Amino acid sequence: MSAMARDVSTTDAGDAGSPRSRHRRKLLLIPLSLLCALGLLLGYLFLTAKPEASTPLGASAAVPGGTARVSDVVPLEKDGWLPPERVQVLDAGPSAGTHRVRILVQFTALDGEGIGLDTSQFAVTGLGAGSIRPLWAAPGKAQLRQGDSADATMVFELPNRAVALVLEGPDNTRLSLGLSHHTG
Repeated sequence: MSAMARDVSTTDAGDAGSPRSRHRRKLLLIPLSLLCALGLLLGYLFLTAKPEASTPLGASAAVPGGTARVSDVVPLEKDGWLPPERVQVLDAGPSAGTHRVRILVQFTALDGEGIGLDTSQFAVTGLGAGSIRPLWAAPGKAQLRQGDSADATMVFELPNRAVALVLEGPDNTRLSLGLSHHTG
């Protein structure tokens, strides 16, 4: 019996150096090499990417004709707010893995020509968010004359895991949303 056991172990050890097992190991090196190269490339891109500057939450930023500032970012789950008119897209709950926020932005016209406000021109961007357009916004369009101020409300559905979120508007206006929208 011990002679048979030796034959089995000798055969197993002999297979480890066989041309067939060496070929398998070489084939395994190809996907591992590609995976390592991809990891190095993504690491390089992540470490060398320069974040675009944005105006901190609550501070005023220059917009064509005046200023804008995010005065609040309120998760809809916290306050149950709904727009004055029924909006079908808001009747259904948020999609899985997302939450809805109401972003309050104050615009002030400083220049003689005022501000041509169009809330459809705004989007939320960030890591893990892409470019998200508002589900609902009021006012849609408005013309503010010099010295006038207006409060705009925009509702967005944001991914739960998105970070570094910014409200982007015309002429590269970038207003940071801070962290208050993360509810859970």
